[in-house]
Amino acid sequence: MKRRIQNMASIECNNKDLVQLNQSNGISRILLNDTSRKNALSKNMLQCLIATLEKLKDDDKQKVIVIRGAGNVFCSGADLQWMKQGLLQTDEENRQDAALFYMLFDLLNSFPKPVIVWVEKFAIGGALGLLACADHVIADSTVKLTFSEVKLGLIPATIAPFVVNKIGISQARSLMLSAETFSAKKARRLGLVHEVLPARAIPERVDELCRLFKANSSQAMASTKHLLNKLEAKTNDTDIKELCLSKIAESRKSDEGQEGVKAFFEKRRPQWYK
Repeated sequence: MKRRIQNMASIECNNKDLVQLNQSNGISRILLNDTSRKNALSKNMLQCLIATLEKLKDDDKQKVIVIRGAGNVFCSGADLQWMKQGLLQTDEENRQDAALFYMLFDLLNSFPKPVIVWVEKFAIGGALGLLACADHVIADSTVKLTFSEVKLGLIPATIAPFVVNKIGISQARSLMLSAETFSAKKARRLGLVHEVLPARAIPERVDELCRLFKANSSQAMASTKHLLNKLEAKTNDTDIKELCLSKIAESRKSDEGQEGVKAFFEKRRPQWYK
């Protein structure tokens, strides 16, 4: 029997301040707004992002989506306070949590409107899933990025399919297994970022891109994205999803997953560090 995965239609935003939406002239600007946690992807943040995107998906008046982090910081990845709860949860609860990440990335990846992601300062762990699913990524030249999961005993499972499609299996292996911090310029060479600009030049470039996208047929852009995703797919979507949810749920409850998260909060090296 297949395990029940949370239905996207049931996702509700219980803290609308976490994701702020500003709409003007067909452009929807989404702001990740939890500066106290460096805009971490908490459960509430994910729910609000999913609910916001679901509303925008079929809104014919909106043609372009721009996602940015508040406080001149993009996103610190998954909320580790939330990850810490994994030990106390059932396997099904951990899978439901993992499903929220997969829902968000799958929704963004197949989103019928162009999605621009504006990256500042850093993008860590799960935040890189947002980059991998965007249509155009612009990064500040000082941005640092890292797939940090294995340092915490976790697995980048829910972002892996989308990252591999974006940068290839070889580069994903190197970066995900080493957890090396890399620059925006390297991210551009890999294809994870499309443009690297000085901070002062980004607002004008984002506006220019919005004008370009707005000049195009909404129906044609949506059909083109659907076509490209079909050409990209190599494995059954359900099989990939089940594998990803199982892996991340297992790692959240594992001894090393819990030790890694505890070590982070206790500001010490995990026991496996040599």
